[in-house]
Amino acid sequence: MPSEKILPTDVACRDLVDELVSTDESLLSLPTRVHVAECLRCQAELASYRRLRRMMRTLANAPIDLDPMLEHDIRDLLDQLDQTSARRIPARAAATLGGIAAAAGVIALAKRQRRATRLAI
Repeated sequence: MPSEKILPTDVACRDLVDELVSTDESLLSLPTRVHVAECLRCQAELASYRRLRRMMRTLANAPIDLDPMLEHDIRDLLDQLDQTSARRIPARAAATLGGIAAAAGVIALAKRQRRATRLAI
């Protein structure tokens, strides 16, 4: 079977997938071009990529009919979301929580130090 043929450069179909997808045909390496010329599976794959690129170019130039109110609706929604305030913690509560966290850290370090000195004795 031609697609299973291994060339002297060890080019196999599964190794070529990324190169076939990412480059133009004229930029393919010589071993890849030789393999594609002999392999029906890779030729079909390359043809499908050509078709896909052609369809994407067509879509890029195709006119799109949009609802005239779509932009207005999106802007209204963004304005509504912008006006909702995020939940904020009052400064005094945040300072209290920070102090509690710091105290817990000091206590944990003190216990650790105390345990280390007990084990050393």
